[in-house]
Amino acid sequence: MKTENIKIKPKWTKSKDEIWAENFAGLEDDGKKKIPLYKRPVFLYAGVAAILLVILIPSIAFLYTKDITVPRGQHYTLNLPDGSRAIINAESKLTYKPFWWRVSREVTLEGEAYFDVEKGSRFEVKSGTATVTVLGTSFNVLSRPGQYNVACLSGKVKVEAGNQSVILAKGMQTIFENSTLQSSNSNDIEQKIAWTNNKFVFNEEPLIHVIREIERQYNIEIVAPENINYIYSGNFTKLDNPEDVLQIVQEPFGIKLKIKK
Repeated sequence: MKTENIKIKPKWTKSKDEIWAENFAGLEDDGKKKIPLYKRPVFLYAGVAAILLVILIPSIAFLYTKDITVPRGQHYTLNLPDGSRAIINAESKLTYKPFWWRVSREVTLEGEAYFDVEKGSRFEVKSGTATVTVLGTSFNVLSRPGQYNVACLSGKVKVEAGNQSVILAKGMQTIFENSTLQSSNSNDIEQKIAWTNNKFVFNEEPLIHVIREIERQYNIEIVAPENINYIYSGNFTKLDNPEDVLQIVQEPFGIKLKIKK
């Protein structure tokens, strides 16, 4: 028998489309496109959040500042993040960025402070338009209206003011007066930080500056005669009674200083 003459009739009468629908339709794509894991919303949100954190954390660290304001009659010792130390005088303000400290060691000072700086990157003290720059040293900065003085007690410091700059070594000081930085050597540079030990030391200082310093240290107001254009030199310990201090200061000039009640 020749096989080409054999004819087989199927036992079903359904079309191929009907058979497919009954048996294989479940294998068809459900019409929903599968989204890769990394493109799903939850992962996209997490990625955006991570990027925002990378941007925001440094911004917050840079913008956050800490202000130390010391009132009259007080001193304050501040330990900075790197171990450097600042002793802040009465009626003074120091500002710095604690979270940005490892990037930039910089403080802003209004008033007076003594700094003992740990060695490391550049350390800057900004006071108005003047800047003191060091790497590791100790120095005193006085920056009040009409007064600017920097005294170097160890190491070296660079002082910039009014488009001028000077380098101070141990035992040197500079003042910024009449738009000029004037530097000099001093045999008693330690006296510049006598205030940290509650002592008053004045060397040819205008009497009005002496009076203002006594006011700061005792948190008082002093009534003085008009036109006290005197120069005062002297040193004494901070006494419990400010009246006794006024007696010491006024006696050489034959004037009367009294505390405002």
